[in-house]
Amino acid sequence: MIQFNQLADNAEKLYKKVMGIPAPKDENQMIISDLKHIHDRITRSEAIFNELTDSDLIDYATYDLLAEKARYAYLIKEAKKRNLHF
Repeated sequence: MIQFNQLADNAEKLYKKVMGIPAPKDENQMIISDLKHIHDRITRSEAIFNELTDSDLIDYATYDLLAEKARYAYLIKEAKKRNLHF
């Protein structure tokens, strides 16, 4: 599972580099970018979780998904503090 997420992250970075999508310039842009990225990771993690049958992998996927959701909740709080809209 970790390898899949790393592969997806690397593919996203390469895509942005090839397409000329600029990196976030300030902290506010970074928060918005991270929110979008984490949302995609949550979607991927949920899809993987729904396909698993091995109990050990289900446990791992559960912790991974909870960690992603905790990060997302933190970033949402930060965005609200800064009155960011996306």
